[in-house]
Amino acid sequence: MFDTDPIETDGKPLWLTFFVALPSTCPLPHGTVISRNFEEEIIGLDGMEVRATEFSEAPPSEQSSKIFVSLKFWQLKASHDVSDSLHRMLQVVHEVTGVGNQTENPQAEYVDTYQTVVEMVTVQNASDLENANEALSNAFDRCFGVLSQVYSMSRLVRRREGSLHLGSEQSSYTVWFGRLPGEAYKDDFGGTMWIAPPPAIPSETFDAGEFSRLEAHLGRLWNGSPLELVMGRATEADQLLRQQGDYANAVIHSAMSSEILLDSLLGLMLWEEQIASEDFDKAVEVFDESKRGGLASRVRREYSPRLGGNWNPEVHGPVRQWSKDLAYLRGRVVHRGYRPTKAEAVTALEASDKLLEFAKSRLALKARVYPRTSLMILGEPGLRRIGGWKAVSKFLESNEEHPLSWFSSYSKWRNTVDAL
Repeated sequence: MFDTDPIETDGKPLWLTFFVALPSTCPLPHGTVISRNFEEEIIGLDGMEVRATEFSEAPPSEQSSKIFVSLKFWQLKASHDVSDSLHRMLQVVHEVTGVGNQTENPQAEYVDTYQTVVEMVTVQNASDLENANEALSNAFDRCFGVLSQVYSMSRLVRRREGSLHLGSEQSSYTVWFGRLPGEAYKDDFGGTMWIAPPPAIPSETFDAGEFSRLEAHLGRLWNGSPLELVMGRATEADQLLRQQGDYANAVIHSAMSSEILLDSLLGLMLWEEQIASEDFDKAVEVFDESKRGGLASRVRREYSPRLGGNWNPEVHGPVRQWSKDLAYLRGRVVHRGYRPTKAEAVTALEASDKLLEFAKSRLALKARVYPRTSLMILGEPGLRRIGGWKAVSKFLESNEEHPLSWFSSYSKWRNTVDAL
């Protein structure tokens, strides 16, 4: 995120100030200051006097030398055109019906509002400044972590205002300055930095190839394909991480993607195993969590005999990475309200991706045993890319089954198993 030259302070701590314009208002009164202290000590304040500002209380003596975050809220007057989208819609209405007016310069309808800019102040010890970019990123993340908590709690006061979540990625960029204790800001300590890549602003609609892919996805989804659900959750997780900065929900959606994959993969294989002789009892026994445990137990027990490979979450590999970096973290988020860091969320999504690739590669190797499952999950393009298409194509040539009927057949079978 940051890209700056090394920062030399001669052993003194560095005060850092970041400015961010929030994409959603935070309704604290103009000028409000909220501070939080952390356990780490500030090194190099010997002999310096710590005084309270005009509107703040003096910190307790034992807290005056602690690393801190201080937030000051600036509320700037703004206006918003509430009729903008309405005028665009009326252009379409006029085009379709011929009724109404289509004006080139419609009358705007503004309402008074405000925009929140936050001044975020913290401090880094000189020992933390060896890698300036990492130090700035850590300081910024510390500040925005406190800001996110303030924003989240403000929504408990006004529950119908603001967006659901405030992430630094939504603000796009920050202006920062650094200064030494007792000194003023200087031009050589500061800059404007992107927090996240500039948002993609669409300029074109789908081309013919993209629209064809959309039709293929819709056809598979409407026929009951599980992979579209897996990919959909994975896409949402990535957007929550990289565009919204909502790390907790990114982890949850990523975990959902992996769980849909694992559940559907096992279900489809069980369904295919008993097509010649329908046996619901076997599937009911496999999925009965009250008797044989949940997803983790099924992963240990059911996948390796069918697909081969290492499915033991205690042995190094994609399944262990999924269990440790995603499944366990998801449990902390859901059951304890834990707020993961960006690094943890990135690692969790990577674990989900690696599990998907591992499962797909194992399935492709077993395409001859599970041709229907392979085609339903991987599709012809996937089978051609990673292997298995030759075996599946021979299977398709040797019988009169229509692949699209498999989705509805599996759906009916699975609903019966779940009901039982």
